[in-house]
Amino acid sequence: MKTLKYAIKKEWYNILMLLLPFLVLPFIWDQLPAQIPTHWNLQGEVDDYSSRALGSMILPMVNIGVYLLLLYLPIIDPKRRIEIDQKPIPVLRTLTVVLLLGLHSWVIASAMDAPIQSQGWMYLGLAVFFVVMGNYLRTIKPNYFIGIRVPWALEDAENWKQTHKIGSYVWVTGGLLMMVLFPFFSIKTFSTIFGIIVALLAIIPTGYSFYFYKQSS
Repeated sequence: MKTLKYAIKKEWYNILMLLLPFLVLPFIWDQLPAQIPTHWNLQGEVDDYSSRALGSMILPMVNIGVYLLLLYLPIIDPKRRIEIDQKPIPVLRTLTVVLLLGLHSWVIASAMDAPIQSQGWMYLGLAVFFVVMGNYLRTIKPNYFIGIRVPWALEDAENWKQTHKIGSYVWVTGGLLMMVLFPFFSIKTFSTIFGIIVALLAIIPTGYSFYFYKQSS
């Protein structure tokens, strides 16, 4: 109850965004087709559909579930290393809500034949996510839920600090690189580039953490 009161008082804007799809859907329900696109291939073409009810409701429900998970992390954290307002967790909550709300909006707009490039906008949204979270990555304290949670970093506070410092630079650089490259490639080519960059965002900090561990042993 205390956690929920915090959310209502301090993060009312997140709750409003979470409820927005449920407030809007009744007004556009009759305009939605029986089948709603829910997946796009590498060419940016729709290759899977869901029913109107499932396609229009699943992302808002997932958004609520993820938000509640991030909100209640301090309670489920076994070592109580996380606080509800500890940076960058509030930022992560808001970014996730905005990202999933945006994705849901693009799915609905695509179903209504709006002239938008859903998959491309999704990539740009994720690029922004990496840039913003990269700026906060170094502020994350050791925990089991958020950050680069490799065993060498979790067991050594200095390893965690240096790993997330490197990770911060890598994530910001990777996100900015995605934004710069996006206009110059087709969706199919950029999908491959995006996958490679995301893999590097995980591999480089993890590799550095292991290197730091070996050097300290």
